[in-house]
Amino acid sequence: MRLPRLLVFAALASLGACKLNSDLPTSRPLGVIVLDDTLSADSSTILSPVAHFFDGSGVSVPVSGITQDSCLVIPYLADTGAFPYSLLTPLNAGDSVLVQAGNTTASLYPELDPLTNAPNGQYDLHSEPLAWVPGTPVSITVPGATGPGTYPAAAVSAATAAPFTVGHIDRAPAEDAFNISYSPAGGTGFAVVFAIAFDTAATATGNPIHLEMYCSDADTGTFPVPVTVARIWNKALPGPRNMRAYRWVTTIQNNGATGLVVISQHNEYAPDAP
Repeated sequence: MRLPRLLVFAALASLGACKLNSDLPTSRPLGVIVLDDTLSADSSTILSPVAHFFDGSGVSVPVSGITQDSCLVIPYLADTGAFPYSLLTPLNAGDSVLVQAGNTTASLYPELDPLTNAPNGQYDLHSEPLAWVPGTPVSITVPGATGPGTYPAAAVSAATAAPFTVGHIDRAPAEDAFNISYSPAGGTGFAVVFAIAFDTAATATGNPIHLEMYCSDADTGTFPVPVTVARIWNKALPGPRNMRAYRWVTTIQNNGATGLVVISQHNEYAPDAP
């Protein structure tokens, strides 16, 4: 699951999986650093950090430390698309943004709008993705710029999301005792999301209905699934249940007139839930 999906859900505030942060005033420059790992073709974990700088007016930022536990069944959503940064007023944050993780240092460079050739507020790697060890602390340095339409110098150190193991998920659980277990982070401020796809049969036609059990937990290691969700889960048709799960954590650096946010996400995938 890509992090933009999380951001879209947060922007819409439609699923109740996370409360929205109230610590960051939204009428000031904001920087959001996204650390969303994935697997390479040889199954190595890699990372392509992305930074966004924009006028924060009217924008709410998801915060892992104040998540609201929730679980519901929704229509299957393979992808909701990317957060609409292009609709926000971009800011110039300097020549490059420095990301340091352990012994690895990388620079993110400004991207240009293809129509205007002006910076669009996004900073990307201009090299191959980084070999990545999830859970490695990072330091971000923003050189900043001066004048109208700019973001000032800032720096932040942040934790990142570590791997986790998901326990066996019962295919026919007792409806009042259905739990999802996993290895917890062992710290505060983390959250875990599970999105597990399954099919049920339509009552009238018998045709498959593609659904998804979407659950968010404050990284406790055990999540009790509501009875209403378990009842639908127990009606699933035979077949694999694709699982996309992720641990995420946010770090917020208040810098007076500006805000800098690091959102780290580690993804776990399985073509069939364990």
